[in-house]
Amino acid sequence: MFLIAETVFFFLLILACWGFGEKPQLISRLGLLFTALLLVSAFTMWRGWRWVTVALGAAFFLGLIGMISVLTAVLGLFVLAGVIALAVIPASALRTMALYWYFLTAVWLVIILIASQT
Repeated sequence: MFLIAETVFFFLLILACWGFGEKPQLISRLGLLFTALLLVSAFTMWRGWRWVTVALGAAFFLGLIGMISVLTAVLGLFVLAGVIALAVIPASALRTMALYWYFLTAVWLVIILIASQT
């Protein structure tokens, strides 16, 4: 149920930003680097490497700090929440947390697609 609410939230946020013409300005190489960080972190989450995922998520978040955009700022807050949650949840909850992490990766891919549109 939580991921459904998150999906609706990000869908409406992306729709509003697109409607108002506010797109994130991603430098192509940085955008590719951030995408690689998040995709690799999704892979490490799939493998169950919790602390590698935390490190990659933190690196992704720190990289987003320099980008000023509503979409990237909101996603960055959700990634920060995910990194903190990954660090404190018990190992039995990693499977559920993985769904959240994959969701954040998918949202980032949508943001990258929107940013690449001219």
